[in-house]
Amino acid sequence: MPQAGCPHQCVFCNQRAITGERKARPQINELTEFISTFLTYKHRNAQDVQLSFYGGNFLGLPKKDLIQLLELAQSFVIKKKVDSIRCSTRPDTISLSRLQLLENYDIKTIEIGVQSMDNNVLNLSQRGHTSETTIQATKLLKSSGYIVGHQLMLGLPGETEHSFKQTVRQIIDMQPDFVRLYPTVVLKGSLLADWYTSGRYHPLSLEKAVALAKKALMLFQANNIPIIRMGLHSQENLKENILTGPFHPSFGHMVYSEQMLDKVCEKINASQSNMISILANEKDMSVLTGIKQTNIKKIRSKFPDKQISIVSDPGIKNICIFEHLMSKGG
Repeated sequence: MPQAGCPHQCVFCNQRAITGERKARPQINELTEFISTFLTYKHRNAQDVQLSFYGGNFLGLPKKDLIQLLELAQSFVIKKKVDSIRCSTRPDTISLSRLQLLENYDIKTIEIGVQSMDNNVLNLSQRGHTSETTIQATKLLKSSGYIVGHQLMLGLPGETEHSFKQTVRQIIDMQPDFVRLYPTVVLKGSLLADWYTSGRYHPLSLEKAVALAKKALMLFQANNIPIIRMGLHSQENLKENILTGPFHPSFGHMVYSEQMLDKVCEKINASQSNMISILANEKDMSVLTGIKQTNIKKIRSKFPDKQISIVSDPGIKNICIFEHLMSKGG
């Protein structure tokens, strides 16, 4: 529901470009048909099916519209076609009075559009709330028993590497159940597009965005907070509406691949052997090798004196390094 319930448009936002939807809110009969169609794609062994409201500010909708949508969603829960309901909303619309409207519905998960915990960044992005708002909203949701997700962005106007790291640390302090991480791209029709054209805003390079996301990933992993998505979902209408910025359809894969490269290089660097085999399960092979074999090329370039082979082994759970007992020249 692109920008439905939003009090204004943030500088980076153009949900209609992201979703390809022109209407902020489809009619109930259209939604019913849409949901019913998608439920036919459900895998028969699916453990948990959620009906999710994204793209706008769900709890910011007028009360009448909010209840109408919740009633629709609940009807699928009652019919046992859906297990629970999920929504995305701004932190400044999370209040006791709004949460009371949800009490009669099977809402399990609420995601908060945090974006940043730096008040200067929030102000420049014209978010209309502060970091304290997010802290209070998270506390309220957790105390009310919801599964809480945080959505954050990297590369926003005014953000530095230090302030982004501080944002990550503050999010860790709040202990959300999961995180989504999106690099800031410049969308056509957004105020950020005007700023980019005039030279007021310079987006991150793809390489820098991947490096920052990798650092964030490591911090979240160290604190047992899963990142369930990195990078915008690749759709044709989205790619057509990106003016510039660190977009890649496999952004998350690139981040995990860079992390894997670091781990492998660290192990090889510590090895005294000049013949090394890297063993990996087939499912991990693409992360190990990197897009277009970039990791393999980097590894062999960094260790030109070592003979390195990559071996697929279905019995390996975690990637490991096997050192051949052979000295240089031996």
